[in-house]
Amino acid sequence: MPDGIIKMFSFRKTYDNFFKEVFERYSQMIFSYILEKVGDRVDALDIAQEVFVHLWKYRKSIKQDGKDRGLIIKACRQEIYKFYKSGYQQMRTQTISLENTESTLIDCSVEELEYKIEKEERLEQLYAALELIPARRKEIFLKNKLEGKTRKEIAVEMKMSGSAIGNQIDKAMQFLIGKLRR
Repeated sequence: MPDGIIKMFSFRKTYDNFFKEVFERYSQMIFSYILEKVGDRVDALDIAQEVFVHLWKYRKSIKQDGKDRGLIIKACRQEIYKFYKSGYQQMRTQTISLENTESTLIDCSVEELEYKIEKEERLEQLYAALELIPARRKEIFLKNKLEGKTRKEIAVEMKMSGSAIGNQIDKAMQFLIGKLRR
């Protein structure tokens, strides 16, 4: 991981290069992270664009503290949240009248349908495998992977050592990988 976003260019002197440097260094990581979370390439590209807008908007307040990856991940999470929130609000405010529509068909290719079915089957397998994990390990795993809490945060919350939390997460991952490969 690089020393920090701001260290790449002389601190606060060359904002012109800010976007170029950040984009070249982090675009793949940002896109991959978002795609992993949302699952749709087009949505991931839209959200990634909003992340760069966010970083540009707050470029003057970014501190030189070496926490660039955390800052970028936080910006990604915020933009993913905004994306889903705005999409949900749009869906709620739209009214659909079937009376005026004779027939509306969703245009999905065979590949898209197969992908969606396969994805649903994998999710069902994942949920079934999660049920087999011991309760405490499952709780730790879900706090880390779904809630996005760090190992340190979980350790403090559950009054356990960080290494114990890490071991529990690793064991859960190994178990799930083993179950899903079968």
